[in-house]
Amino acid sequence: MFGKDIDILVDSLFPLDWDRKTYTFNRGEKDMHPYDIKTDKEKTLISHNILGINKEDLKIKKEVENGISYLVINGKTIDDITGKEYSINSRFALDDKSLDLSKISATTKNGLLYITIPVIKEKKKETCDIKIS
Repeated sequence: MFGKDIDILVDSLFPLDWDRKTYTFNRGEKDMHPYDIKTDKEKTLISHNILGINKEDLKIKKEVENGISYLVINGKTIDDITGKEYSINSRFALDDKSLDLSKISATTKNGLLYITIPVIKEKKKETCDIKIS
């Protein structure tokens, strides 16, 4: 008897309720692990979750700290509809002996930041004969 009355009271107080049981969302870059790294012989690709952050509000830079090179990602956007702040502060240690840090490129699409870093190609051995005099 009280069950229906309580449901009516709850419905009147909260006219909108999210149905948690039906929720699914498939995204590899989750909140507690917001990035994915793929490497092949040509490049390393970092895909990083930046959901809610405008491209214009992102800054990516290389910093060196204690002899270690880092790729640093910062940004903050205040949503003009909800007033909520979305921000990112992330960094990755870089191997500057195998990655060409001078040719890093980045793009955004569908709430993800894609950073591409070319792999340094192995140099061929150069040989030459030296004349003995």
